Amino acid sequence: MRKSALAAAVMCIGIMAGGSAAAEQWNDPAGRVSFDAPRGWVVEVRRANPDTIVIAGNADNECFVLAVPNSGTRSASAARVIAGNTAPLSNSAWSALANAATPVFPEGNARVVSQSVDTSGLWPVQRAELSGAARPVTALMVSRPGIEITALCWTYGGPDATATYEAFFRSLSHPNDAEWAAAAQAAQPAPAQ
Repeated sequence: MRKSALAAAVMCIGIMAGGSAAAEQWNDPAGRVSFDAPRGWVVEVRRANPDTIVIAGNADNECFVLAVPNSGTRSASAARVIAGNTAPLSNSAWSALANAATPVFPEGNARVVSQSVDTSGLWPVQRAELSGAARPVTALMVSRPGIEITALCWTYGGPDATATYEAFFRSLSHPNDAEWAAAAQAAQPAPAQ
C-alpha cells in the first residue's frame, strides 16, 4: 500500500469506526493466520490461495504477513514442529524468505543485520532485523504443523513503532493453536518423582 492511499483509507475508517481504542482481530477466511491489527490500521488481502498474503498498516507503519503451507510438516506433531525450530534460522534462509516478499524487497537484496530465536514460550519465535529495502525491516517467523507464518514490518515515519510491532507480532496465531498447544503439552514426559 502506498502511504497516501493508506492515509485516505485510515481517515475513512476512523470516521466510520468512531475512534475505537482497541485493536481489531483479523482472521484469515482460509484459516491460516489471525492477528490483532492496531487501531487505525487497514488490512488488505493480496492473495488468498494457495497461501495467504496480507498487508496491514497505516500511513506511518506497514506489515507484510505471509502464511505459507509447509507440506514437510503437514503431518508432523506440534511437539515435533516445536523441537525442530529451536535453532536460529541461517542468514541465507532469512534472506531467501525476505526476498520472497517482493513488495518489501523488490531488488531481491535482503541482508540480515541480526537474527535470533526466542524459545521462552511454547512456540519458538524466529526474529531478524533486515536491510536492503528502502528502510530497515523487522521480521518474525513462527512455524505450526503444516504452516509457516512470517511478518515483515517497517516504518515510513512518525514515532518509534517498536512497541506496536511487538504487540502485532505477539498476536500472530493460527486458529488451531490451542489444540496444538494441548497436544504438545500432553506429549511432554511426566516429571520424575
